[in-house]
Amino acid sequence: MKAAILIQPGKLEIREVRTPDCPAGGVLVKVKACGICSADAKMVTQGHRALNYPRILGHEIAGVIEQSRTNTFKEGDRIQIAPGLRCSRCSYCLKGMDNLCPSRQILGFTQNGGFAEYIAIPIEDGIIGSLNTIPEKISYIDATLAEPLACCINAQNKINLTKNDTVLIIGAGPLGLLHAFVARHKGAEHILISEPQTHRQKTAIHTWADTVIDPGTDNMTEKVMAATHNKGVDTLIFACSQSGLNDMFMKLLAPAGRVSIFSGIASQFSQSSIDFNQIHYNEFFISGAYGCTADQNRNAMDLISSEHGPAQELITHRVNLDTIHKGIEHTASQKGLKTIVEISHE
Repeated sequence: MKAAILIQPGKLEIREVRTPDCPAGGVLVKVKACGICSADAKMVTQGHRALNYPRILGHEIAGVIEQSRTNTFKEGDRIQIAPGLRCSRCSYCLKGMDNLCPSRQILGFTQNGGFAEYIAIPIEDGIIGSLNTIPEKISYIDATLAEPLACCINAQNKINLTKNDTVLIIGAGPLGLLHAFVARHKGAEHILISEPQTHRQKTAIHTWADTVIDPGTDNMTEKVMAATHNKGVDTLIFACSQSGLNDMFMKLLAPAGRVSIFSGIASQFSQSSIDFNQIHYNEFFISGAYGCTADQNRNAMDLISSEHGPAQELITHRVNLDTIHKGIEHTASQKGLKTIVEISHE
């Protein structure tokens, strides 16, 4: 089969490799589409702490069952793949927190992913994966958004984002916009997004944001307080790596405000001094959010299927395996939003 393999940072090669066998109690999936995440672009250019080389990247995967050795799925089923493999037996898995499973493996990071024509997924034994059926009305390309959408659901569930909340999202990249999409679905009263890039500001205001803040020219405090009638925001979500929680952001929170550290934060922003008395007296809540669970992938597919999904607004570029380098560059440069690799199987 053909695959895009990261040999080492800066060296991504298109190669013919052996097609994986269908595992006992598992499936062999013919990959139809796989999203390129900003983490993929970073891995290609800089590497990643979770990577073992060589590695087939790609964790936002949709395809069709080519071969099945389980009664759960049959050949021809259209499926989305949750990228986390888990043991299903530990205390975290039993509590539905399988993204924290100590035995967790991640497709495209610690295991080969979806930038290939085929991928094998164990379903019944050992470290197992999870598949979700794609309804006929949903394209494979649309289904690739289920994983990043599930990550947003994970974060918003942790901070209990609910109807009538005011929300401030830092960053209007694909994930920041997906956060706005989920918040709108949950019934958020007012969604504010802070974003320095003009084309992303335009997308934000034309989709799910009520207020867009340019951090380079706007007074963020004034705009937040004007939009919230001087109350402050109920929830604050960091959806970019170039900003971190500091005293200024703490002062934008309403009493009982909740904060999600959704993105990994660049080292120059990850260390900050916070007055813990603010947390104490205002009953603030600060949460991390990393990845997503199998159930949240299922919830994300249901959300994409139940109403107008976000694909039309987010997907700005398409490539194939032979032109994947262009997709990586498009993602790394932030010229557009979401890039999808389509696998043709010619």
